[in-house]
Amino acid sequence: MTVPVPEDQLALIGRHIDRLVTVEARISPTSRNVIVQLYEAACAAQGGGPLSMRAAEQILTHLGPGKTVLLTTGAGDPRWLPAGETDGPPGVAALALAIHAATGAAPLLFTEAPFLANLAATTLAVGLGVREPEHALTTGYTTAVLPLAHDDSAEKQAARYLDTYKPAMVISIEKLGPNPQGVAHTSTGTPTAGDRARAECLFDLAAERGIPSLGIGDNGNELGFGLIAEAVAKYKPNGASLCTRVKTDVLVPANASNWGAYAVEAALAARVGKPEIMHSADVERRMIEACVAANGADGSTGRHILQVDGMPAEVSCAVVTMLGCIVRNGLVTGFKRAF
Repeated sequence: MTVPVPEDQLALIGRHIDRLVTVEARISPTSRNVIVQLYEAACAAQGGGPLSMRAAEQILTHLGPGKTVLLTTGAGDPRWLPAGETDGPPGVAALALAIHAATGAAPLLFTEAPFLANLAATTLAVGLGVREPEHALTTGYTTAVLPLAHDDSAEKQAARYLDTYKPAMVISIEKLGPNPQGVAHTSTGTPTAGDRARAECLFDLAAERGIPSLGIGDNGNELGFGLIAEAVAKYKPNGASLCTRVKTDVLVPANASNWGAYAVEAALAARVGKPEIMHSADVERRMIEACVAANGADGSTGRHILQVDGMPAEVSCAVVTMLGCIVRNGLVTGFKRAF
């Protein structure tokens, strides 16, 4: 039987996790001196941090065997990012696997139709099998990768998905959402193309039905940041126009959305006392390679290279290694130095 980890010990681990994933290492000037400000605003809006632990607690409260969780991602552009980014799919895949390992819940993944191959390849790279939904719901360590509509059918589709799969929770990782005028934007403030999947319909309906939600992002234009819209407008260039209106119950800002997902993964591993459910640096690199091989591109440069938001894959691999060390060493009790 797993011995419960004391809350003060978890809080300390969570603070270190959050500090790591909010270290700024972005290439774009529009992302500089932003993420720490958004993180602090998110802490204030949610009664304090660490936010990774808050998200992990939310997951463990609402998910378990026989439950379903819907995870969505998707940021792209027909010209520069036709199959989506390298930021988002790895985060969704890793967190989906960790949630299943920690809770037994069945994860189902959603994205734009042109991004399905990217997300499926990345998901296989982390070690989750891809099946038809009816099989994924009852087969361990598998998932389904499903399309989200970009047109007026999105609302009916969202209702159908919620009615069919009856999720106990919905999670967004690097999924662009609309502002109050109904327009979604890139991180530089450019309106997105018309084929953006309208995942907000899932989250709007989930909120109406009282289904808990978690948002993870890095710029303020992703689902969830409506919770701190004033801070996005204040600290992010073009923030007043690009900030999404969509709020989530829990919001985790990070330097890259993948990193935010890995932070929640790490906090979840700490809360259940099982650091082995976290993915390794080798798996991280394998995911990024699979993502790029499936036509995914670096979101900062638009190039099909092993980068995430302008950061070499080695950086994300190092973050994954450090998160693992924070959790493993943070869970140690009774250690006494011999000299």
